[in-house]
Amino acid sequence: MSIDARAVCAAFGLPERGATLAPHVHSSSRTWRLTTADGGRFIVKHVPDGRETEFAAGMAFEQDAIAAGIPAPRPVRPSHPAFGCAAELPGGILVRVSEWIEGRPVRAGDDLADWLGATLARLHTLRPLATAEPVVYGIFEPADWARWHAEATTQERPWAGVLGERLADVAAATAWVAGAFAGTPDYVLTHRDLEPWNVLVTPAGPVIVDWDGAGPDSAGLVAAHAAYAFGGGHGPGTDRALAAYVAHGGRLPPPADRYARRAGLMLSRLVWRMRATLGQDDPGPFPLDELDRTAADRLRDLPLFVADLREPR
Repeated sequence: MSIDARAVCAAFGLPERGATLAPHVHSSSRTWRLTTADGGRFIVKHVPDGRETEFAAGMAFEQDAIAAGIPAPRPVRPSHPAFGCAAELPGGILVRVSEWIEGRPVRAGDDLADWLGATLARLHTLRPLATAEPVVYGIFEPADWARWHAEATTQERPWAGVLGERLADVAAATAWVAGAFAGTPDYVLTHRDLEPWNVLVTPAGPVIVDWDGAGPDSAGLVAAHAAYAFGGGHGPGTDRALAAYVAHGGRLPPPADRYARRAGLMLSRLVWRMRATLGQDDPGPFPLDELDRTAADRLRDLPLFVADLREPR
């Protein structure tokens, strides 16, 4: 896919002459860095087909967060929005543009525990919900897993055998994750992908990026997962982030269910890997042999992974 810098600038009211585009990152969506002749720098993100509703909801919540003082990139509003802050370029390509954040990725030695707990507690006051569905938790029926196993066996995928050995473990993990979500009904709108790779460290402090997947979730499960992710697992950094979340008004799930979301995300990402290698999902920039290998690794490690998460600390 290619887009034209002048077309982007025209759609978003930016100086067209001398503007340049350079590929930036391709993960869930293609992105580019846009530089204008007057020195302006921006991030341009493609809105994939079929994700318009998701992106629109994410943009709306991003605006709520910015208004509440949560650090996030400010969007550039197009002259004629297709929806939210997105514009349609010639050829029907949908994109959105945000300010470029000059920052660095989170490093292992960064102490963000207090910031993380306080920021999540504030974020989770913005849009409380009465109900929510476990959208990102990898909850599928046993029949779905059996079908993927049969298809993988037919295609001779490298992970087919280990999936057959792990069907009972997958069912047990799924039941735990679903029960934890139902039993932690402090539902809110939230970022839903607050991981270290979605935070940039700037001289003014950390900034949360990539809000396009924002949506309903369990506040306590999200907070526990984020604390675990930034803390590098069980340990003092995770405990401090959780304590900061509670100190600022957040509530946590019971210890035995606290990290169920991490297992749910693993199941969700595992299913995406499997479906991508089966030709049922877009693999993005990732080679199929890499997805085959990591799917087999995740399946092989599943029992120990879940047991570690469920152990009370």
